[in-house]
Amino acid sequence: MIPDDPASYPPRRDDTGRRPHDPAERPGRGRLIVMILAVAFAIVGLLSLAAILATAFVQGTVWPGFVLASYFCLPTAFLLMVALVVWSVIGRRRT
Repeated sequence: MIPDDPASYPPRRDDTGRRPHDPAERPGRGRLIVMILAVAFAIVGLLSLAAILATAFVQGTVWPGFVLASYFCLPTAFLLMVALVVWSVIGRRRT
């Protein structure tokens, strides 16, 4: 017996076996900016942390800018990533 309700049919798939792209799943401009900022802060923080460790390894004087970058960039990146996770959870609950 074939159901009459089209919502009960499985989702259509293209010839590659994947579902067609849903525009609602694509991140918006704001989410994309937050994502890029989080990655940029994480990279800057990790590079400055690596510079601190390398300077300490050769027993040099650590530039305070590297310390400030590590102190502020890594927690900021973490908070932005948490915000992205919360943003995604809220978006999925609405659907």
